[in-house]
Amino acid sequence: MTKTRKRTRPKTYEAEMGDKKVRVTVPESDGYIDLSAAQAAQHEAWRPLTVSEANRLAKGQMKVSVDPEDARLWRVERPGSVQAHEPMTREAFLAFLDTGVAAPTKDGQTAAEVYAERRRDIDRLLEWLGQELAKHQKAARAEPGNWGAAGDLYRVRAGVVEILATLRGVEVEDIERCL
Repeated sequence: MTKTRKRTRPKTYEAEMGDKKVRVTVPESDGYIDLSAAQAAQHEAWRPLTVSEANRLAKGQMKVSVDPEDARLWRVERPGSVQAHEPMTREAFLAFLDTGVAAPTKDGQTAAEVYAERRRDIDRLLEWLGQELAKHQKAARAEPGNWGAAGDLYRVRAGVVEILATLRGVEVEDIERCL
């Protein structure tokens, strides 16, 4: 007795991208379901563009490069504006080109919501830093001849100066001169 496998018609799979759906049609198969095409389409929809892909899409409207302060971010230069952005998907970048406004994240958060969330985190971290500095100071007072504590604060100070320079948009040396 010979087993025959029924031929199937092309299958269409849908992959969700936030509030949009992507349809992928998979050609006739030998009876096995192949989700790799649908999975590949979903991966491609959520994959951030490379810097060169973004520049190719921008066609001279803006220049995208790696941010010199944080290599995980893009530096986006437009006439009269330089901004740092998280890498975007193709769809989000095309919308950004049209509107000049970055789209919400894939979780649906707007820039203002992400900013508020990060600001709350920073406030908590600063409070925690204050507590750790108080503990550190107590330990340093117990061993006044220990240069290790002074070395610890050298690193902490350098980090805080760098952060302040980033927020002010100036060089570290400019902050150093003000101390």
